[in-house]
Amino acid sequence: MPIYKRCSCCGKRMSVGTQCRCQKQRHKEYDRYSRDKKSKQYYNGKEWESARKEALELDGGIDVYLFMTEGIIVLADTVHHIEPLRDNWARRNDVNNLMSVHHDTHSLIEKKYKQDKETVMKELFSMLREYRDRRGGAV
Repeated sequence: MPIYKRCSCCGKRMSVGTQCRCQKQRHKEYDRYSRDKKSKQYYNGKEWESARKEALELDGGIDVYLFMTEGIIVLADTVHHIEPLRDNWARRNDVNNLMSVHHDTHSLIEKKYKQDKETVMKELFSMLREYRDRRGGAV
């Protein structure tokens, strides 16, 4: 018997592990009307794919934030720019600015940025450095 969940946007019932069509539409609308064109071009390019892949490999493909804060292992599906592109375009491919996280964690971090961005960024840089030092990676 399949397990179902509700879409957080439209409330439609769907199988766990699937994405609602309205989510895809929402992302298209965000790209079309809200996202910075320069950022969109970057995220759709090979330069980002290469940097993203390198960060995921350095972090062992797990959510660094959850591992360091709660000690749990969750697979990462997103790479977060600790210092956002709009704040420092020069660090867009710097692996020391890229942290592997799960998409739910990414949303949590973005919410924390709205409260105290500078403090959260310092904590994330410190957390990433400590995590990679433990793994034997370079930061």
